[in-house]
Amino acid sequence: MGRVLLSVLALGCAILIGFVAGLRVGDRIGSKPDKPEPQAPTVAWIDSIPEIIVLAAPDTVTVAPKAPSFSKQQIAQGVEYLASHNRWNRDEMEKIPVLAGLWDAIDHYRIDDIRRYNELLVSTPLTSIVEGLEKNPKQGYYAAKGDKNITLSTYIKRLR
Repeated sequence: MGRVLLSVLALGCAILIGFVAGLRVGDRIGSKPDKPEPQAPTVAWIDSIPEIIVLAAPDTVTVAPKAPSFSKQQIAQGVEYLASHNRWNRDEMEKIPVLAGLWDAIDHYRIDDIRRYNELLVSTPLTSIVEGLEKNPKQGYYAAKGDKNITLSTYIKRLR
């Protein structure tokens, strides 16, 4: 009888241990996983697209254009054009790589874009335009539709 009692007691303990272990495993399976901690933004360079820098943070991606690099000769060519022409022609400016897009920025009074060009070119006419737009901001566009010329002296007078 002692052995039977000992066997029943051992079986009861085994069932109790199995029951408790089952509860603990069930709690782990049914619970939601902890949320991952936010990570600091990382910068990833994409070699296949050299014109893009991708700034990635959890659940967000911001794409910013990478500034092109120009030779000293190209910069000098752009500065020379701006300084030697009172009439800036859109087609002529687009053919000079360092000036591509500048005519449109000036025509639409986009001061931030004009500043970026001026940081690269350090041009007296561009400095005058930036100063004029800072004092007297404009909106819209300067040239009439279809007109591809901006007369620098008239443009600067309009800013005053």
